[in-house]
Amino acid sequence: MRGNYMRKMSYAFLALSFLFSLKAQSLEETLSNLSSSGASAYVAPITGAFGANLNSGWFNGAPSASKFTPNIELKIGASGTFFSDENKSFSSAGTYRYTSSQIDMILQNASSLQPGTAMYNQVKAEMMATEFSVQFSGPTIVGNKNDVLEVKFPGETIQGQVVGEYSVQLTGVSGFLDEIPILPQPSAQLNLGTVFGTDVAFRYFPEIEISDLGKFSMFGFGIMHNPGVWLKNPLPLDLAVGYFYQSLEVGSLFVASASQFGIIASKQFGAGISVTPYAGLTFESSSTKLSYNRIFTSPAGDIAVPINFESEGENSAAFTLGATFDIFIMKLNVDYKLASVNTVSVGLSFGY
Repeated sequence: MRGNYMRKMSYAFLALSFLFSLKAQSLEETLSNLSSSGASAYVAPITGAFGANLNSGWFNGAPSASKFTPNIELKIGASGTFFSDENKSFSSAGTYRYTSSQIDMILQNASSLQPGTAMYNQVKAEMMATEFSVQFSGPTIVGNKNDVLEVKFPGETIQGQVVGEYSVQLTGVSGFLDEIPILPQPSAQLNLGTVFGTDVAFRYFPEIEISDLGKFSMFGFGIMHNPGVWLKNPLPLDLAVGYFYQSLEVGSLFVASASQFGIIASKQFGAGISVTPYAGLTFESSSTKLSYNRIFTSPAGDIAVPINFESEGENSAAFTLGATFDIFIMKLNVDYKLASVNTVSVGLSFGY
């Protein structure tokens, strides 16, 4: 019973986080067509958004300057990172090792070599063993599903034979998420406080095995401290310093982590039914590791070459502005984070 519930929760989380209407293995199949340099540019919008989401929605105000005020809240939240038109396509230089069928396409369209001849086979064998400097152009993971990524062969003289420029279309690499405007990510968070001006927060999801995806797990924690608790005269508003960290794993494909620290300020107006505007200036970092296999066809059969790389998030400094609406034991907060990648967050908290 509990296992079925957790499994359903896992599917819901992953569906919202990645909007994968196809199975994760379909994304792995897409990436299997790409070298690390091509894949890193292809997935850059999603890894940047992933990090921005992990670093969002942690706070909805600063803790009070109180030595002891019992407070426990369960917060169900969601963050969403926006994509612009420039996120939907890319053009970049990189390296690429062509497959057997792709080399046949290049030789038959950009050289005078005849298939089956000794020279053709020699040139092809050398090309199959070479990592070429190429130009990638086409859709990113959030681009149009009808657009296809192209890899431009620069032209080379191989074995004394001239092989001209030629663009190979990677029909298996298109806009996987088909121009989604925003990447959402839900979270469940437990907030505890306030002791000597300090609140702590936890995000956790136990490791669950999900078919076609592998193991999924999530963990995060945060702490905020209001130094006003040590001052003789109270400050006109609540002010805190905070640090937050979160990690998440999805099978063997994604491993992500994010952290941030900064200053949070807030001011409550009213009691029982109240509104609390808040703002935060934070400095954040994030990284997402991707691991997959690049598939090559050889006379001995398919060869899987492991590809591993890490993408850094775009955000460094961020400014968050929002408000919390408190109605007795229920709180609703909404905020917007201005940074290199902009994010909106909403949260609904229950507690006392």
